[in-house]
Amino acid sequence: MKNQIGAQQFQRVVALFLCFLLSPPAGFGVSDIDKTAAGETVGRITGVVSAGARNGTRVSLRDVVRTKDNLTTDKLGRMRVELHDGSILSIGSDTQLRIVSHDFLTGETLVDLVNGQLRSRVVKIRRSGKFEITTPHATITALGTDFFLDVSAPSTQIIVYSGVVVVAGREPTDSAARLVLDVAAGQNVVVDGKGISHLQLTPDDMEQQTIVQTTAPEEPETAIAENEPTPRKSSHVARNTLIGGLAVGAIVGAVFGLRGSKSQATTSSPSPPTTIPAH
Repeated sequence: MKNQIGAQQFQRVVALFLCFLLSPPAGFGVSDIDKTAAGETVGRITGVVSAGARNGTRVSLRDVVRTKDNLTTDKLGRMRVELHDGSILSIGSDTQLRIVSHDFLTGETLVDLVNGQLRSRVVKIRRSGKFEITTPHATITALGTDFFLDVSAPSTQIIVYSGVVVVAGREPTDSAARLVLDVAAGQNVVVDGKGISHLQLTPDDMEQQTIVQTTAPEEPETAIAENEPTPRKSSHVARNTLIGGLAVGAIVGAVFGLRGSKSQATTSSPSPPTTIPAH
């Protein structure tokens, strides 16, 4: 009887332990994951040449980029930022920009390019979202496009490598200037205080030159794999595997415990007294 009570108590302890393991950790819910994935963090630095800075501090490979961060490069510097949605910003030298917002769930991205050179390789945007870059002279909107911007004090130059961008001037002084223009692959325009220039074909050597001006060496895949944090999903898999193993072990232990108690009860039970046959 005592052995049966002990086995029942053991099973209760195992059940309570499994309930504790299966309960979610305190302070870490779904809302926290969503906030981390689609909140302030917008991407990572995946390439640096010479010196680049984030909010005045020199950056390194795999540094996190957040909204409102001021990204700058020196006279020889170049930097590459990969956003959460897969879009890539290749930053040229003497450049200053700020990623105002980026939501990979809706495809909404806003970048403020103050000056310098920027190549944007934009993934295909959802119908409800948009990828937009503002400069002192224009607003450029892309829906899955590869294009280059060169911003100086007097003007903004737009060169489109693939796809189409929509260029809108900002407060042109000439009322006859074209306020909005679609610029397709192989074309370029210049926007200044007078508005948007006429479309021009982009020479091949100009395309290659501008691509080189913003190129940073590709980061080795091994470096990314070694430094990339372990996804939360894999930690849950390991946790569930551990729980499953403990559960199986507990069940097997309980079964063998019950069998052992039964055999012990059978072995320890007194044998009937020996009777002497009558003569």
